[in-house]
Amino acid sequence: MKKILVALLIYCTVVSFGQEAEQETQQSQQIQKLANTQLMQPITVTVGGYFYITGSFAASALERVDVFVSRLIGAAPKQMATFMNPLRDIKLIRRNGEKVNIDLFKFRFAGDFKYNPYLMNDDVLIFPTFDYYDERNIVDISGAVNGATKFQFVEGDKLSDAILFAGGINKAYDKVDSVEISRLSDKGEKENILITSVSSDVLLNRGDRIRVLFTENDKKVYKVLVLGEVNQPGYVYITKNHTTIKEALVKAGGFTDNAWLERSDLIRGTNEANLLKTNALRQMFTKGENYKTFFTEKYMNTVFLEQMKFLRMNDQFAEDSLTVILDNMLRVLQNKSVIDFSKVLSDSSSDSKFIVHNDDIIVVPQKEDLVYVFGQVNNPGYVKYESQKKQDYYINKAGGLGKRAENEVKLIKGTSYAWVNGDENTKIEPGDFIYIPKNIPKPFDFYLRSVGSIATILTTIATVILIVVQTRK
Repeated sequence: MKKILVALLIYCTVVSFGQEAEQETQQSQQIQKLANTQLMQPITVTVGGYFYITGSFAASALERVDVFVSRLIGAAPKQMATFMNPLRDIKLIRRNGEKVNIDLFKFRFAGDFKYNPYLMNDDVLIFPTFDYYDERNIVDISGAVNGATKFQFVEGDKLSDAILFAGGINKAYDKVDSVEISRLSDKGEKENILITSVSSDVLLNRGDRIRVLFTENDKKVYKVLVLGEVNQPGYVYITKNHTTIKEALVKAGGFTDNAWLERSDLIRGTNEANLLKTNALRQMFTKGENYKTFFTEKYMNTVFLEQMKFLRMNDQFAEDSLTVILDNMLRVLQNKSVIDFSKVLSDSSSDSKFIVHNDDIIVVPQKEDLVYVFGQVNNPGYVKYESQKKQDYYINKAGGLGKRAENEVKLIKGTSYAWVNGDENTKIEPGDFIYIPKNIPKPFDFYLRSVGSIATILTTIATVILIVVQTRK
């Protein structure tokens, strides 16, 4: 009987405690629900000072200052989108008179919510007057940082703040421990330089210019792009000013059997025209497609600028200047190196010791067993190269001579583009051009002018001789 009574007593106690706990849970939930309901109730926040729009706006007690300000800016008309709203030195004044300093710029870098508190009803946000374009109100930082920048100065800013806003110290530099702070006099004519350590965290002044000092290192991605008839085309890594062209080509797997060494070339982007060319080649290699990347107008402007520089103090005759113009135009457009690629893999050749530089491009075209015949032939175009065949063979393959063909044949060598007079003994090589000039009929007045010019010259000579003879008498 006693055991039954004890069990009943324990049961009643448990039930009683369970009911009380349930009641407490329900009360807690009701309180939390009431609190959430109150938090969801709209509050009023007033914006004043130097903001694109001022007045009182509805907000939520669940909003922090940054969310509220971003919402207002996001709803701004397009004409207001460029308004430079200050994000620092914002004053938050509570209804009870409490003042809080808001720094949304620092919050976005540091993630410290003390700079971005929750809003309360009847809060007032006062934005400071700030002209972003007045460089007297900013601090500029550069050097061994991840992102050189300038930012709104606020009283109390320290060196650590500037480094924070610049993305921190750039780890690519070794032993970064010194900072140079440059301060100008009121008239900007004198400079006071303070050298301090990165860890000193000195106070900054308005208008300070900060340079995080570093020692440059050359641990960079030096590489050369090798295109065309090599076994492993693409980028190969090199050292600074120490890798030879042979070493670069060996890294690219060496030449294929179809490599046209006589037409191979190394392109160096030492001028704007060549930079356009090299950029186009890199983009074509990256995207694997051939599309127009040359900016023709800018490209030709570079050529003309070079022409003017060369001709400004030219002392050549007018007739010779045309040759200078042509030669210089080719120099600018090609800017090529003189390398014999048939010897670049030989250790005994000076060509193999040619030093390649970062961003050079080596182009090894595919060998073409073709000869191009054009000019006064009936069917100009490419003719397949046949060893030991002479020029007449290729002219006949191109349909034979036209009616207006000159007797003289010009052979243009594919490797050097040198013009030579062709005959049956001239050796034809793959890539050569055979050009047949046109015999243009001359009108009668052409010969008349020629005879008149000769007569004038003879008359002048005769007059001079007569004058000389008369003066000796």
